[in-house]
Amino acid sequence: MRTEQIIELASIYPAQLPGHEFDVLEVVKPVSPEAALNLANIVSKLSPLVGNLIEFNTCGYLNDQGAFKKRGR
Repeated sequence: MRTEQIIELASIYPAQLPGHEFDVLEVVKPVSPEAALNLANIVSKLSPLVGNLIEFNTCGYLNDQGAFKKRGR
C-alpha cells in the first residue's frame, strides 16, 4: 500500500468519531476573579498542548485499528 493510500484510509476513521471526547484536559470554573484573569493570560498557551494531545490520541486510535496493524506505528 502506498503512502497516499494509507493517508486516504486513515482519514476515514476520524470521520466516524463525531461527539467522541478525548480525556486530555479539563478546565473548570476559576475559584476567584483573580484566578480567572490568570487563566485568561495563559489560555493561548493551552492551544499547542491541546493540539499535541489530540494528535497523540488520534495516532493511538489509528494504531488500534486493524487496517494499520501491519503498516507500522
